[in-house]
Amino acid sequence: MDTPAPPPLSLAASPYEATDAPEPVKRRRGTRGGRGRKKPHATNGAEPDVAELAAHIAVPATLEEAVAMQAATLDRFGREVSAALQSLQATIGALQEKVSDLAAAPPAYPRVALFVDVPNLIYAAERRNVTIDFGKVLEYFTRNRELVRASAYAPITDDPQAKLESQRFAQHFLGHPYRLVTKPLKRFADGSMKANFDIELAIDILTMSDRLDIVVLMSGDGDFRRVVELVASRGVRVEVAAFSETASNELKAVADRYVDLAQHVEEFRLRK
Repeated sequence: MDTPAPPPLSLAASPYEATDAPEPVKRRRGTRGGRGRKKPHATNGAEPDVAELAAHIAVPATLEEAVAMQAATLDRFGREVSAALQSLQATIGALQEKVSDLAAAPPAYPRVALFVDVPNLIYAAERRNVTIDFGKVLEYFTRNRELVRASAYAPITDDPQAKLESQRFAQHFLGHPYRLVTKPLKRFADGSMKANFDIELAIDILTMSDRLDIVVLMSGDGDFRRVVELVASRGVRVEVAAFSETASNELKAVADRYVDLAQHVEEFRLRK
């Protein structure tokens, strides 16, 4: 018996549709170094989820939504600006209060120092039969002022056993806040004695003038005229106090203020 021939293959059918046909061989792409190319925009080998990205980006669907979003943004911005302005206004108000407090505070008292040429004043006071209370003198010249220093330049005897309480020129300043500068009296051939403090007094005034607003020179000695001019040239006010009979006209002319102690005798007199 003859074996029947197999049915002819249809031209429309692919030979791979046959169940018994072998799988087609897939071609590998060329690799370099044993690694394949990565697909663009892949993350960990997976394509990005476009829907998930779009969910985080608010895209208005209509013109009305776009206008509403813009209005909301402007409103939020306006609130932030308003809060910043309120904070700035509060800061400015606090600064204005501090400035007002400083303006209302009383001004600092001017700094003053007294320099007393003791023999010049004592000789004039003794001729008037007056004993001066230098504590009252200090109160007068430091009224509404800040005392920096009061210095009294007094000659003393060359006897080392003599006490200051018994010294003619020094005793007037004991018990008062004066810095007592002393120097032994020099004896001359004619029996007279003298101690000149012009240099010490002038140096002290010039040295301290940069820390003072007012210098009170209690002396009428015209030799101090140049010192007064130098101190005044530094912007320091200079007041000269002396008895009129011992006050040099040149010294009074260069002073910012002259105080005639003769007119304050009763005010400065020592009460026993």
